[in-house]
Amino acid sequence: MVTHCNPMSVSPTGGPRLPTIVCAAIIYLSTACQQQPAPVPATAQNAQTASPSSESSPRTGVDPGDVAFGYTDSTGSRLLMLPQMNNNHISEARAKAMAWAVCSEGREFPIRYLQFQKRIPANSGRQDAHSFADDDGHLSEILQGPAVPADTCMLVPAGYLQAFPISKNDFPKVDRDRRSGEYGQRQAEASIQKRPFDITPFQSLSESARQVVHRIEQEKGRTAKIYWPLYRIGASQEVAAVEFNAMGDSLLGSLVLVEPTRLSFFDMPASLKKGREDGGCWRIDDDCQFRYEAMDIPAVLGEPGRQLVFFTFAGYEGQLIVLFQSRDGKLVEVARNYRPSWAR
Repeated sequence: MVTHCNPMSVSPTGGPRLPTIVCAAIIYLSTACQQQPAPVPATAQNAQTASPSSESSPRTGVDPGDVAFGYTDSTGSRLLMLPQMNNNHISEARAKAMAWAVCSEGREFPIRYLQFQKRIPANSGRQDAHSFADDDGHLSEILQGPAVPADTCMLVPAGYLQAFPISKNDFPKVDRDRRSGEYGQRQAEASIQKRPFDITPFQSLSESARQVVHRIEQEKGRTAKIYWPLYRIGASQEVAAVEFNAMGDSLLGSLVLVEPTRLSFFDMPASLKKGREDGGCWRIDDDCQFRYEAMDIPAVLGEPGRQLVFFTFAGYEGQLIVLFQSRDGKLVEVARNYRPSWAR
């Protein structure tokens, strides 16, 4: 059983408040966090046009946290690395060691370092494709692309994708988009008509999914309100968001990695009363609704037992970015970042 975290609100400098969650070993993201990740030495040089599978023999002892995050421009041909959570940029040597970009739908692209791009004084503070040329950060070009424009990507050194190969998402994007679109439309209609939003059509589950939900409910000791699949690997593994029914003031949403004999959780508890007072339970302006349709898993990497889950969570104020690793029934954070969408 995963120990529950306590919600904590902090205010990003010059921006709105983002609820964060702090665990003994996990810090849920916030632009105000001042903790700097331990530096990781760069040990690999950029790959040019080779594929991950053609690199030299697999490296041993690859650090799963030896990653960075970035976003692509409007053409999908260039990528700007995000600063760390304390707004400091990683060293040029480490930036140059990043050889691959893992982007949405688990697509991988070789990258080549170009230069450090300086911010212009009129920069809006938004980290999006429109402001790409105005922002600062280590700039790379995407080889053998393009990637999706304005995409969020994870940057990794040579050898990383041999140690942690990407697993294909067998839950088709068209089906995920259709489900999210229908959910958003029905939710908007309910809001306009000032009536309760009926989630019943989204609670229909296959027999195998019902069995998974039963396992989750037994593990957590509370009933599930909705099970929202995000990433499927074959017939036996899945990553999903789960919202549980409220227990008094206690709200709980979780990200879960489902395996045949194990469940690995990252819990996101909240207080309904405090959330209403603060303007959001999990994200600002979320009306205390666990917005699973705003969550995405760009990629799952690694072999069973030590898998990595690349997770993003879009909100009004920006995009949360976390890399988790499954360890002993938990999804433990190994890297984190944030893409603000408001003007600072």
